[in-house]
Amino acid sequence: MKKEVKLVKNEAIKEASNGLRGTIREELLDQDTIKFTSDNEQILKFHGIYQQDDRDRRKELMKARLEKDYSFMIRTKNPGGGNISPKQWLIMDEITNKWANPTLRITTRECFQFHGIGKKNLKELVTTLNENLITSYGACGDIVRNTVASPISDIRQDLNYDAQELAKKIDRETLAKSKGYYEIWVDGEKVSTKINNDKIKEDSLYKKTYLPRKFKIGVGHELDNSIDIYTQDIGILPIIDKKNKDFNILVGGGMGSHHRQSQTFPRLADELGSCKEDKVIEVVKGIISIQRDFGIRTDRKQARMKYLLESWGVSKFRDELERRLGFKLNPYIKKSLAKLDNYYGWHRQKEKNKFYCGIFIENGRIKDKESVKLKSGLSKIIKKYQVETRLTATQDLILVNVNEKDVDGIKKMLEENRIDTNERYSNLRLASMACPALPTCSLAVAEAERFLPTLIDELDRRGLGNEKIKIRMSGCPNSCSRPPVSEIGLIGATAKKYNIYLGGDFFGTRLNRLFLELVDDDELPNKISKLINYWKKNRETDDEPFGDFCNKTDFDILRGEVV
Repeated sequence: MKKEVKLVKNEAIKEASNGLRGTIREELLDQDTIKFTSDNEQILKFHGIYQQDDRDRRKELMKARLEKDYSFMIRTKNPGGGNISPKQWLIMDEITNKWANPTLRITTRECFQFHGIGKKNLKELVTTLNENLITSYGACGDIVRNTVASPISDIRQDLNYDAQELAKKIDRETLAKSKGYYEIWVDGEKVSTKINNDKIKEDSLYKKTYLPRKFKIGVGHELDNSIDIYTQDIGILPIIDKKNKDFNILVGGGMGSHHRQSQTFPRLADELGSCKEDKVIEVVKGIISIQRDFGIRTDRKQARMKYLLESWGVSKFRDELERRLGFKLNPYIKKSLAKLDNYYGWHRQKEKNKFYCGIFIENGRIKDKESVKLKSGLSKIIKKYQVETRLTATQDLILVNVNEKDVDGIKKMLEENRIDTNERYSNLRLASMACPALPTCSLAVAEAERFLPTLIDELDRRGLGNEKIKIRMSGCPNSCSRPPVSEIGLIGATAKKYNIYLGGDFFGTRLNRLFLELVDDDELPNKISKLINYWKKNRETDDEPFGDFCNKTDFDILRGEVV
């Protein structure tokens, strides 16, 4: 007798969701509750909405026997990071002041998040976004999420390719074909996409249960690995020369894991092969279909495509893909990605009399402080000069297509609002990145965004700020800020304690390894300082990167220096 395979609960929820509708509309009308039922909570993720609570208040509310302080996070779907029109920016700025907490947050997938939204404001907020051609549909859930792209691929002067347009095309071709989102949030109007139509009966790409887990795609660039292409489920690397245009395909990257569970681990993508431009979408859909049909649905912890690649190996995966496609991939074109483009500050675009300006946004949080009017200042600049903007996978902001005649005026307004593009920040801070973590993320076990700036402050005070070292921090091993490919990875293990990982490279092409476990947060500055100073004294040359030095050095020797 064949043993029954028990699928995880999410699979039944998706299948019974009636095309991702659930009973969300009915629960929206019920204003006597401030949250959704657990099944609808899962379906809402496909709509770009997460149900959260204020974890800073949990103990206080539990002690008073009161319900958690529930609110919602909404994430936009913004393929390629933009371009965001001036009108769209100003609408989003207004939304944060009216219905959310007064900040905009740039994510590591080149889109925006709104935090602190009450249930009673959800409908009006999402409707307003869609009326302005901003969607949240597909930003989360077990489908292809926001497709990222190297942020200035199409406007750079040296080696350019319109990766933004390819990202948009991938988004259109992989968007789940349900009308539920539009019926619930936009009253059935097809505002932000043309892909939905009345004749669609079944989603041929996703079918009834969609994918086993989230799925991430990135379009990279030979001279800029800011999207960390080896961390993507599918990485697409355009290889452009005067005669040819080829596209390298990588598969099976992913950063998430679980502490002390060896069956879970971060993984770099395999180099699968290459194809011509007219085959890219077909190849992408073929890869997605393999994950749909063979990805693990009995264990959410093993459901990402990286585990399928780890189990099958890249040769078997390629064979299955080529069988589905009906043609063979070309060999992978070897390329070294030992570069990160510095788009901070002012630069000429390929188009005459046009400029772009990259602005460092610490951990992606756009907000006003007493000294720096970042949020209100940017809105004034964007409104006055009608500037388009883009978001980056390193949580930064780029003003694009700026007219040459407007550059001096924008520079003056940046200075008036004390918005510095990058000059006053240390190298350590510019290369740092953290996820939101506490108090809103339900998975976080330790601080990240609220703690990393103070850690960098202390390292700066110790005279280490000018060192070119990439430090990333995540509040849990899901690793949304991609710490496994940083030179120093700090991952929350429990409250106020972190695991330290060392040995990645600055360019995001090598995984780091566990160095120390359960380090108290107040000990991190001492241990990191000792590591940096040991590297400075013992590196073979002044140019030897910190990550390379740690990778080749016996960790026991390094532990002897810091423990």
